[in-house]
Amino acid sequence: MQRAVTPRTVLPALALLLAGCAGVQRVPLRNEVVRMRDGRFIGPLEIPVPRRADHQGHDFEFHVTLRTRCTPKLVLAFPDGETQTLGDSDGRWQALLEARATGERAAAAAPAPVALPAQPPPVSEEPLPYPGPSSGTSASIAVDAEVVVPFPQQPAGHWETVTTETWSGQLAFEKERAHRCSRVAEYRATYLNAFDETGMITVWAEVPQELFEAELSYEIVELVPPKVVVEQQVVVEARPPPPRARPPQPSPRTERPAPAGDARATWVPGQWVWSEGKGEWVWHAGSWRAPAAPALRVEVTGAPPNPGCTWASGYWIWEGTSGSWSWQKGYWKAPPPIEDVRGEPPGPGAPWQLGSWSWNGVRFVWAPGRWGKPPVLVEAVPAAPFSGAQWVRGDWILVNGRWVWSPGFYESAQRPPPPQAETPGVAPGPGAVWLQGYWRWEITLSQFVWISGHWELPPGENYVWIPEPQGAGGLIIRGHWELRARVVP
Repeated sequence: MQRAVTPRTVLPALALLLAGCAGVQRVPLRNEVVRMRDGRFIGPLEIPVPRRADHQGHDFEFHVTLRTRCTPKLVLAFPDGETQTLGDSDGRWQALLEARATGERAAAAAPAPVALPAQPPPVSEEPLPYPGPSSGTSASIAVDAEVVVPFPQQPAGHWETVTTETWSGQLAFEKERAHRCSRVAEYRATYLNAFDETGMITVWAEVPQELFEAELSYEIVELVPPKVVVEQQVVVEARPPPPRARPPQPSPRTERPAPAGDARATWVPGQWVWSEGKGEWVWHAGSWRAPAAPALRVEVTGAPPNPGCTWASGYWIWEGTSGSWSWQKGYWKAPPPIEDVRGEPPGPGAPWQLGSWSWNGVRFVWAPGRWGKPPVLVEAVPAAPFSGAQWVRGDWILVNGRWVWSPGFYESAQRPPPPQAETPGVAPGPGAVWLQGYWRWEITLSQFVWISGHWELPPGENYVWIPEPQGAGGLIIRGHWELRARVVP
């Protein structure tokens, strides 16, 4: 939801009347570009933004620009819970994307075809000679005629190539994708955040979308109202300054593109585009316009690495800077997700982390879902039992695959014993971080107690472990996971 802001300024006297009549100031806070991975996108992609509580409750203005191929349709969820659609809402393309997702799920769930037994070889039509009586009897058998059993002859034929679909509409989808991914489009969204926030801009898709050469740029501007000076009760409405006049458009830049790799390509010159958020002209470089794509290559898929895997066919991608087509090889897609049994959460507010498939270079490996670390409980800090004791807050620790609350305690001023030797073993999943064990002073026992080390698993892709400073004496190693997107200046 957007709202107009009418600032009010209290001035001391007429002599100071003109001193504070400035309008709302636009203070740029962040201007970054996030490169998104090529291929299928469902999200979520989270971008941290400042909290209004940390900026004296000021409003923020967001400018989001998506430059990509394949005409996707994404959803932006802003910090105050409002959403906007960013991208192309072409109903025909979205219907094909929905048909792909539905068809692939149905194909993955369908039972495997039953293999028929091989046809037996034809039986010779030559009559077998009579072997004569057996050596173990005196009886004889007389044969008056030959008995011939005819077998039907197989009709002559030939092999034919038949184009099939693993799901209804697949051929139409592949043809439309080659067309849509050959052009670059740019989509913009502007939003005013003026209410409670979560501190994140979340980008996601209701139906898995296609992305290629996608860049999501965002600009965050803080709206700072005029300062309020209280000396006398003379109230004057502060008026915003008139909009700044747009300067004339600069002269076009001289571009000398390298020869295109495809002789059929045509050059589209660059142009100046006015940016309302920056208040200046921004130059968009020229690029080569794509001609018709070459015929699709024939790929040898081989056997799937896992049951339920589906093959994503290769396709051509147009490189606008080099002016040539680039072939993107096909690949095996992971099987459908496995439904994990959640059980009871370890604590209030514990997030559930979905399981996921990961590629180990030979086959897909399933990392089961699990309960994430619950929020830290609030504890009452008792008085220090002796001078020099330092309080260590309680925390959740992972013990045998389950989060267990370790209450806070006072560290002893004495030196703990040497750390015990531990063998972490094989990591339970990709990206796991081993946290070593430590000695903790148990005030009830008046002695140190060894807390065993444990593995920390990332909550999802692109998460990086950030270690925190160690406790007094280097007894405890803590940290947290942070989502790290690749940011290009």
